[in-house]
Amino acid sequence: MRLDHAAESAFRVLDKCSGDLRRQAPWHWTAAVQNGTLHSIESRFDEGFLELVSHPETTKRNAQELERALVGNGFLPGGAGLALDAVSSCLHIRADIALSLEAGFDEEHLLKRVKWALDGFHHGLDFLKSFDAQVVAQMPPSDAGSDSGLAELLGESSWKCEARGPNDFSASLDAETEPPAKIRMSEHGLLLSVELGRVESAAVSAREAIAVFLLTAGGALRMARACALKKDDGWSFGFNVCLPSAPTPQEIDHGLAALSIAHQSAARETRALLDEPTARRYLAARAIPITN
Repeated sequence: MRLDHAAESAFRVLDKCSGDLRRQAPWHWTAAVQNGTLHSIESRFDEGFLELVSHPETTKRNAQELERALVGNGFLPGGAGLALDAVSSCLHIRADIALSLEAGFDEEHLLKRVKWALDGFHHGLDFLKSFDAQVVAQMPPSDAGSDSGLAELLGESSWKCEARGPNDFSASLDAETEPPAKIRMSEHGLLLSVELGRVESAAVSAREAIAVFLLTAGGALRMARACALKKDDGWSFGFNVCLPSAPTPQEIDHGLAALSIAHQSAARETRALLDEPTARRYLAARAIPITN
């Protein structure tokens, strides 16, 4: 399908999902979406993706709040994720929908994906009001699915995936130094993830600096959203990609490629921020208030 035809399809889909849809430029639109109050979402075609972005924040968050945002990010549905603007240091919500511009371009498929992503935006806005990761963790599933047929689904991907146990798969990423991506079915869809490192609970500045850095990196990466998980021995940091429970093989390919690129882009810097003095200097350079 020609790009202009796909753009017209996207315009019709966005018009069904929002109000006051306006064309800003070729393949670039703004729309109003209702979530208690109206908020604006920008959408555009870029490098084979339909990019959705909302900028609800106008003030900076402190480092502790950004750390909580990183934790909450791992639970948001719809493939949506919080990211930090490198210039304003304000949080925004974003999602990337992989498009097929081949002859099989399906407008109904795109409609389902946009609705799914906008559901994630609504949950993201609710989270920003409370900044309580537990609220996000307890949100009802938006795209619940079982792991039935997951092996067959992954077998259609171009990546080498291996079963590790029930609902537990891994995929080797591009570089030999990269850890394998973990793959499992979650309450919100198919979750792909890769770990960058771990930090002891006592290393407050390192945790907060890594949160700021990874949230900023997430604003420049396709599909991959920065996340953190609290464990008994500290914190685990990395990226994940959330796909619908019945993704296409192409969406899985894009998701694993996104994790590989995210790891290559951020692993070295994340390791450097494990050093507390370096972490404090980084937070000071970013003018982010620290906890202690």
